[in-house]
Amino acid sequence: MSTSTDAVTRYSITERWINGDHGLIRYWVSEPYQGHPVLLIHGYGGLIEHWRRVMRPIARSHTLYAMDLYNFGYSARVKTNPSKELWADQVAELISQIFPAPAVVVGHSMGGIAAAQLACDYPEMVKGLVLVNSTGLIPPDAESATFNDFFFSMVRTPGVGEMLAGTMGNAWAVRQGLLSAYHRKDFVTSELVDLFSGPLRRNGGALPYLAVTRSFERFVLGIKPGQITAPSLLIWGEQDRAVPPSLAYYFKKQMLPHATVEIIPDSGHCPFDETPDEFCEILLPWLASL
Repeated sequence: MSTSTDAVTRYSITERWINGDHGLIRYWVSEPYQGHPVLLIHGYGGLIEHWRRVMRPIARSHTLYAMDLYNFGYSARVKTNPSKELWADQVAELISQIFPAPAVVVGHSMGGIAAAQLACDYPEMVKGLVLVNSTGLIPPDAESATFNDFFFSMVRTPGVGEMLAGTMGNAWAVRQGLLSAYHRKDFVTSELVDLFSGPLRRNGGALPYLAVTRSFERFVLGIKPGQITAPSLLIWGEQDRAVPPSLAYYFKKQMLPHATVEIIPDSGHCPFDETPDEFCEILLPWLASL
């Protein structure tokens, strides 16, 4: 649980839970209610705390929400196959139960898939859509297809996938994964590694991640231009090697022609953590314009 106060505008951020269709959903919310309801959705392997560097600036003028998707963080592990529709339904359930108004939904990486699918399936719940280094589309010039096909075939192999999952829970593996995502390597601190390792240290903690990895084909977005009408913003770290900024323009072309694209220099896959000031300098004025 996180609690914060600001010298000018007093606010607090607390941890809460609701019962969802597939189990408990963990979320944080700031008080008092002000500005827009802004919901932050983490990426693959992430959790609420990954947004910690931008929570204060957002909560000073807006009502901040952040959540753990099913199978990640400390929300429930689902018995059904993970999918973009499952996560969109989960987010919709949270919004319908606790939000006072339609939300501005901010999705990072795989969380962008959940946010985009929500905006398509539940347009009445989405006041604005922000995708941050999002996955969900496969460009025609995607690199390393042969390696990826080999890797995912190994992950799907019974026994082999479980063995690989067993190596994910140690701090060394978590650190290597974060280092591959971050352009600013010094930001991969022991604190960050501990945050990401926490859910994996639970009994069988890596198996829900394995279930998601084995379901990647269910996460390709089939959304066409015009299906999402909410104001949209695409924020990308220029130095992201896994999900390069060219994908931001591919999202705009294939799915969100009305979106604004903003690229942050000297930042990798997690610009809200690597360059939080620059991230907020883009996000906050855009929120104010809604």
